[in-house]
Amino acid sequence: MSRPQRLLCLTLAAAVLPGLAYAGGASDTFTRTSLLLILMITLADVCGFLFERMGMAEILGEIYAGIMLGNLVLLDIDFDLSAILRSSEFMVYSSELALVLLLFLVGLQSDTRALLRVGRNALSVALTGLALPIGMGLAAGAALGFAAGLQSWFVAAVLAATSVGITAKLLGDNGLVKTASAEVILGAAVIDDVLGILLLAILASVVVTGEVAALDLLWIVTKALLFFAGAMLLGHRLMPGVVHMVALNKHSSVWTGFALCLALSFAQLAVYAGLAPLIGAFVAGLLLDDVDFRVGDALQKHRLEELVKPISDIMITIFFVGIGAQVQLQVLLDPRILLVIASLTAVAVVSKGLAGFVVRGRGYDRLGIGCGMIPRGEVGLVFASFAFTHGVFAGDVYSALVLVVLLTTVLGPLLLKPRLVYF
Repeated sequence: MSRPQRLLCLTLAAAVLPGLAYAGGASDTFTRTSLLLILMITLADVCGFLFERMGMAEILGEIYAGIMLGNLVLLDIDFDLSAILRSSEFMVYSSELALVLLLFLVGLQSDTRALLRVGRNALSVALTGLALPIGMGLAAGAALGFAAGLQSWFVAAVLAATSVGITAKLLGDNGLVKTASAEVILGAAVIDDVLGILLLAILASVVVTGEVAALDLLWIVTKALLFFAGAMLLGHRLMPGVVHMVALNKHSSVWTGFALCLALSFAQLAVYAGLAPLIGAFVAGLLLDDVDFRVGDALQKHRLEELVKPISDIMITIFFVGIGAQVQLQVLLDPRILLVIASLTAVAVVSKGLAGFVVRGRGYDRLGIGCGMIPRGEVGLVFASFAFTHGVFAGDVYSALVLVVLLTTVLGPLLLKPRLVYF
């Protein structure tokens, strides 16, 4: 269904459903939740469409829709979406499920074979692009006095998480994916995803257990690595047989159900291992990257995310609207917060930009590689959302970080475009 058709259907639903619900004896809770979902998805679709037409990422429009809905109180409209999202058990679960699906898709899109093939330059860029933002982020937090302890580590982690989906699209649109510089960016992104999720596993375990002693941290790191290694080893041994059995069924719905159940199962296994469920979902995605399955009477090759996409699109849209709804625009009236946003944005841009200069050899655009690593996105927002919902971040720090992520997502492509001629 095209976007205009979907918008028309959502608008008609908003007009018709309330009356039908009341006429059918539906509860107030059902009606309120239905209207809230229609409002969130419709506005997110409209904003996503407008942002795409302006050459920006759709995710920015979805978050902007949430920011608008979450700050209607500034217009004296008595509608607090953030409070509704926190108080509704259904909406809380929807956000958690969206996070699981999001990390599952990140895993699906991370090619483990490419990880093994990745070159020295991509590895150097990824490691430098992780170390510099963390170091500079910790220093900025200490210098500005807005973050300390575990909070400062989450701030640094948000700055370290790269999302090159926007960069990859820009390179693809210009036919530059196979160039040497582009391959470094995309190779570094694969490593960055794995390192970022590992960092999330460590920080999430610290939040849950409250353990920050050296030996405890060492155990958390060991446990996360063992979970990754054990799940991957077990999965690679068992998954081919399971995939073969599922592939005997001709209905794609069976594949969708299988993928969702696998993501949820691994998420629960991660919980049993004392890790965040997101880690298990990511590993499940890694195991199902590039599979063959039967559609109709023909055996075709598909990316599994195409089957999960109809569900994940809606759930992840709700998640990103919720991300924006928690942003408090009134914090922008505080000069200190404006300084924090400006400083962290500068750290985010400079730290990733410098990572490109560790590349060795000829034929590379080092500045272009650095610019391609600048955008933060889904993984950074996952860090911010996790920290906020678990009480690590106050509202002002959370709002500042979400705005920093948005700024880097806009600035990255703008800085990269002039460098494409050197690729």
